Amino acid sequence: MNITKQRFVDLNKWMLYVAIPVYLIGLFTPVKYMQPGLIFVFGAAFFCLLHKDYFASRLKSAAHIWLFVLVMTVTTYPIPLAKVAGVNNTILYSITLFLSLIPVLVFMFGRTEETPKKKERLAIISFRIVFQLALLMAFLSVEAFCFIKETRPDLFFWAMFHVSTVALLPFLFGRVICGWMCPNATFQDGLFKNMTYKRPIPKLPKAIEEQSHTCAMNISGEVDKRAPLMPATLLLSWFPMFFAETVFDLTQVAWYPIVFMYGLIILSLLFPWRKMCTHFCWLSSYRGLAGNNSLWRIRYNKSKCRNCKRCLAEEACAFYIDIRNQDNEMPTTCCLCFGCMEACPFDDVITFRRDPEEKARLKEMLKAKA
Repeated sequence: MNITKQRFVDLNKWMLYVAIPVYLIGLFTPVKYMQPGLIFVFGAAFFCLLHKDYFASRLKSAAHIWLFVLVMTVTTYPIPLAKVAGVNNTILYSITLFLSLIPVLVFMFGRTEETPKKKERLAIISFRIVFQLALLMAFLSVEAFCFIKETRPDLFFWAMFHVSTVALLPFLFGRVICGWMCPNATFQDGLFKNMTYKRPIPKLPKAIEEQSHTCAMNISGEVDKRAPLMPATLLLSWFPMFFAETVFDLTQVAWYPIVFMYGLIILSLLFPWRKMCTHFCWLSSYRGLAGNNSLWRIRYNKSKCRNCKRCLAEEACAFYIDIRNQDNEMPTTCCLCFGCMEACPFDDVITFRRDPEEKARLKEMLKAKA
């Protein structure tokens, strides 16, 4: 069987299409049952989708990833997550076993004519994918335990999540939550980006889109002169959700974090890839505001840019930043996913450190304005 890149993507997508309702049925219905192997199904499917250019041409490697999921599903069979100890649900276990077995067989015995990409995946992106999938699997596990066992271990998870993403990380790395930590970001980049159905809202109104290309709200000076602090819609969406979250903190309503995160995921289906993140995600509003003067950003060496007619870096940007119009580094809207750095065919344009030639250009620019 010939496995094209599209077939590889489709198979992993269908594993998720089946795993998602099984997960929800186990949590939010009287069944109250889930096999631990199902969490690994999520991890393997997203891992393959996020690395599709690599694994589509290396099917045996993808088969070994799914083989690990199969082993975990079989070995964790005696210890399901259930409301009542000792209860086994044969149907849900069989579905989980089926989800882990099919990709192993297809990828192990399938063949492909896909060729590996010439440019290898950046190590920082590989690390980012492992990190964000670990958090996604932790989120799914904690919420499952919360609703099946009817206890509240998720309070500690959300406490640590908010302490790190509100009080610490924005001031160091800006909007890094949107590239490394948010479960919805993983769904967006792994699943939603690969979905081809017609979106109910194929594009945002021009008045909203233009918020991403104005300096009217900018307060950070020369660095971000050509990029906004945050779109107005993003900031406005923060106010009602801030009060909703305050109520949750005071009353400890268990349903709030589920409605909060799942609402983001469902609403994201209405818009093109990442448009929910760029203009309406209340989770990233304050993070972007606090990260306006973050200590670490990706450098854009404008003096090294070849000014290609088609900018691959801009096409890869999750937040649609007009990179070539920046002066010397990415604006506060950047989520540090490093997609632009990997997409740019030239190694010295988008980098971790500012190029000496770029430093000289900035000095000359400052002297001219003095």
